[in-house]
Amino acid sequence: MSPMSQHQAHRLGLLGLVPIVVFAVLALLDICSQLAIELTIVYSAMLLSFLGGIHWGLCMRTRTDDDQQRQLKWALVPIIAGLLIILSGRIVSMAYPTILVLSLLALLHLFWFNYERRNLASEAWYLDMRARQTFTIVALHVVVIIIH
Repeated sequence: MSPMSQHQAHRLGLLGLVPIVVFAVLALLDICSQLAIELTIVYSAMLLSFLGGIHWGLCMRTRTDDDQQRQLKWALVPIIAGLLIILSGRIVSMAYPTILVLSLLALLHLFWFNYERRNLASEAWYLDMRARQTFTIVALHVVVIIIH
């Protein structure tokens, strides 16, 4: 990827964080806090789905047949896991399902970044961008957990 395209990807990646930052700030300021927390959860799962889609596209473009089946299955992990985490928060009646859901989503973001570090080691610019995004997302999850 050209340096200009990498720069554009960095900018768009930061722009993609704006909604989750806004939701966390709204929750922190107690402005429609329950809705803001719910939107944080939904957007976090959407980000995971997007990350899985990135890997699906990379696999379809660059992987060999032997490696492709395994990589395609791994690309579904963040999508399915994000959905299951959201559904578990809706189905399980616990005293603190929101804290559990936010914690699981934060862990899944960390897990997926670790997966990317192992599988995309040659893409240093991407890993640098993803490290910043992952740190921001996980930190915002912790903030929302603390204020909840």
